[in-house]
Amino acid sequence: MHVCLLPTEILLHIFTINIPEGNDWIVPVSRAQLAVLARTCKKFKEPALDILWGGICGFKPLISCLPEGVSNRDRGKLTLQRPLLAGEWSLIHQFARRVHSFTVNRSELDIIDNHVVQALMTAPSPTSLFPNLRRLRWYDDREHFFPLLRTLLRSSITSIQADFSLASPTFAQSALFASLGSLCPSIRELALCIGDSAESSDEICKALSDLRELSHLKTSALGRREFLHLASLPSLKSL
Repeated sequence: MHVCLLPTEILLHIFTINIPEGNDWIVPVSRAQLAVLARTCKKFKEPALDILWGGICGFKPLISCLPEGVSNRDRGKLTLQRPLLAGEWSLIHQFARRVHSFTVNRSELDIIDNHVVQALMTAPSPTSLFPNLRRLRWYDDREHFFPLLRTLLRSSITSIQADFSLASPTFAQSALFASLGSLCPSIRELALCIGDSAESSDEICKALSDLRELSHLKTSALGRREFLHLASLPSLKSL
């Protein structure tokens, strides 16, 4: 190998040439090429895997990494044949720790069954799932997935986009909002699509008051009083 290719930073730059700038997703051809690079030699493996897993959609990629016989499909949904063992959690962590951006929508949650959801929520360590996550995009408002969403919230997150199309906040949604300040204190960018009721506006205002680093906020659920209150936050740059 040429000496110019030895620094990891140069390899990372080369491997990302075919990825559109600013996009977290990787087109299938690029993903296949990165997978080949990761298997080519030891020097290529780590930077290629970092890019390959840097941004993923849904939980299917993680479940698909498990050994044959641990997971399968039942009536069109991914399921687990049994609880995961320590070695299998280590395998998941090997890839999950590389994820910086995670996106999930309704269709991606529809392809996993309750066994997968329960396993993900009972990981052996709170940091087993995406310990280095920075950007979270969650587009599903079904409350029975809220506990799973809550397990993803962590202090490393700086950007969240969420779509909760409920007309007014439920207790579960309010509890989730109330936990943002303590679970994700480093949020700088937040985009929320929720109901435009007075209750929604009040809940947003209460939850965001604890986000001391919030600089960019996008939401339609704000009344005049709440708008003026949030506009006074010292770190806020756009609203």
